Amino acid sequence: MSLSQQVSGSVLERAGTRGLGEPVRAFDARPGLRRAAARLAGLVLATVVFVLVAAVCLAERRSAPGVAAALTAAVFAGAAGRSLRRGGLPAGRVVVHLFTGGLVVDEPGGTLAYGWDDLASVTVSGVRPAARARTRWRVTAVAGEDGRVLAFGDELPDVRALGETVAAEVTRRLVPRALEAVEAGETVRFGAFSVDRDGVGKEGERVAWPAVREVLIENGMVTVHPHGGMPALAAMAVRTPDAFAFAELCGEITAREAGPDGPWRVPPPRR
Repeated sequence: MSLSQQVSGSVLERAGTRGLGEPVRAFDARPGLRRAAARLAGLVLATVVFVLVAAVCLAERRSAPGVAAALTAAVFAGAAGRSLRRGGLPAGRVVVHLFTGGLVVDEPGGTLAYGWDDLASVTVSGVRPAARARTRWRVTAVAGEDGRVLAFGDELPDVRALGETVAAEVTRRLVPRALEAVEAGETVRFGAFSVDRDGVGKEGERVAWPAVREVLIENGMVTVHPHGGMPALAAMAVRTPDAFAFAELCGEITAREAGPDGPWRVPPPRR
């Protein structure tokens, strides 16, 4: 069965109406929802069973097995609580269908379709809370035409791949526009960061273009590393929309700085 045959008719219809091309991949939260719900139900059921066993044992004055059952119930209850605090139950029955020209979000409230040009910005963040913990990913996209916010987390399998694909498409369109704006003497903002003809700024601090060494996105942070031991500029990735576009824009400008024709000088804006 081809991928097109596996996609529902309503999704294909919406994609066709928006001219989104061919289906590429589906990111389906429903299996995870079912697994998480089954696991949580099992933990709750085990808690109830051991509470009843403890109550019966203690009522019959069998203190040792009663205490053991009570402690076991507490363990299962703690596991259920931790599962809920970690977001163990996914937010909803969401399926994101990736197409060559955009994406379709199929959720209980309806079906939404967006082309790549319809997305104004995207934020991708991955945070590892501890050295041995898995990285938790979050993807947030803002649709330019209606301002709707599309937010996805670990309820979607392989959400990182979805975020990287969306970020790449948005970046490919945003960087040329941002570079043109900088060349015209404008300031382009990416969350707390600002980019202009002179360099990169953040909350009153500034690194001139000749001093910018690289921009890195890692462990939930976006960091501008200068040459010569100067203080870095850093912000959380989750608070930096279009961080990939920001890094690529800075890389484009610093590459011009190091070009064979000498330091890059952005021409002054035309009068």
